[in-house]
Amino acid sequence: MTELTARRAATREKLVDAAITVFAEKGVLGASVEEICEAAGFTRGAFYSNFSTKDDLCVAVLHRQVDAQMAALDKALATVDIAGHADLDHVLPAALEVFFASRPTDRDWVLTGQELRLHAARSPELAEAYRDCNRRGTEAVASAIGQALAALGYELATTGPEAVGALHAVHDHTMVGQLIGTGADEVSAPLLASLLRALIRRSGSSQPQV
Repeated sequence: MTELTARRAATREKLVDAAITVFAEKGVLGASVEEICEAAGFTRGAFYSNFSTKDDLCVAVLHRQVDAQMAALDKALATVDIAGHADLDHVLPAALEVFFASRPTDRDWVLTGQELRLHAARSPELAEAYRDCNRRGTEAVASAIGQALAALGYELATTGPEAVGALHAVHDHTMVGQLIGTGADEVSAPLLASLLRALIRRSGSSQPQV
């Protein structure tokens, strides 16, 4: 990587960092390019040499989120010795705890994730990029869950994306609830494990494993 390329990559990363902060405070629609540039310490010229529009920056933030999810998934798989355990009550909570604990969970990250989802619901242009990023992350997590369960003699009783969607729904609802002051004080790996366990069955069986 040349010095110029490295400098440009660093600029892009700082703009993404700034966008996460500003989006969390003002929302995607309420955040201006000028405010994002000011938070990053750059001029509008630096912004437009890296991103064509604010939605282009939103896509970069989405990719940052998916990359963080992939890193958390890799850590969970590397940390939890799935092959060394046949007990779902051990494997599921341990793997899920590592996975969710390895993802960014600070206020700005949580709020920006919600803001991007809402913006995608309003913007057909961003919706397409959002679906692509969501598909990439969901398929990777679903594949990892399927492979881990197969090693233990289990399988999902529903589709992978449906199972991952249910886990994310509970997780994200709890994270937003923490910011508001409602619901649980923290995301519970055992709760998520119980939810996942209700969605799996013995390989070849037609009944969920509970």
